[in-house]
Amino acid sequence: MLWAWERHEDVRAIDPRQVGVAYLAKTLFLRQSNVVTRPRLQPLQVPLAAVLMPVVRIESDRLSPPTLDPGQRTRVVEEIVVLGRAATIPALQIDFDAKVSERAFYREVLHDLRRTLPDTTRISITALASWCLADNWLAGLPIDEAVPMLFRMGADRHRVLRHLQTGGDVRCLPTQQSLGMAVDEPLSQVPSGRRLYVFSPRAWSPASVYSALEEIKRWQ
Repeated sequence: MLWAWERHEDVRAIDPRQVGVAYLAKTLFLRQSNVVTRPRLQPLQVPLAAVLMPVVRIESDRLSPPTLDPGQRTRVVEEIVVLGRAATIPALQIDFDAKVSERAFYREVLHDLRRTLPDTTRISITALASWCLADNWLAGLPIDEAVPMLFRMGADRHRVLRHLQTGGDVRCLPTQQSLGMAVDEPLSQVPSGRRLYVFSPRAWSPASVYSALEEIKRWQ
């Protein structure tokens, strides 16, 4: 799966039988008691038969911190549920780097989503790599997939890399099958047999798609 962010993305060079697209469909800004919605504004060019998974990004306003009250939670759930209609597969993904103080709110959002969405709709979330090691607070959540992001890891980078280099694995869930990678941060130690979500710091183009797919072959 290629992550297509808020840019003019051209992934028409993919083979839809092997590669899908997880595209940013909207961003939700949590500001005091409000939820400010920004839809995707940039074009996304894909093959006609492409598998598409909508992604919603959630961000908290630092200057006007969210109240995280039940009304705000309901609005977030409503905004996410409608994305299911835009998918070509029954799945959607949430990207929220929840702070410790926001975890209870995020848990309730996910439980509400599971109760609201059809049972056949898969719920995927991105996860900080640290969430999948000692701080695995995702256990027991009603999700089908958590994608540990093995890039832009900040202060956790050294610890995660050392864990992988010594033969460790990164699984957020007992049956974890996915990893998030970036084309500009290749890793020498990558657990095999996983579904890869691939991020590019620059907009996708036919040339960069080809280059990324060749790089992925070296990872696996």
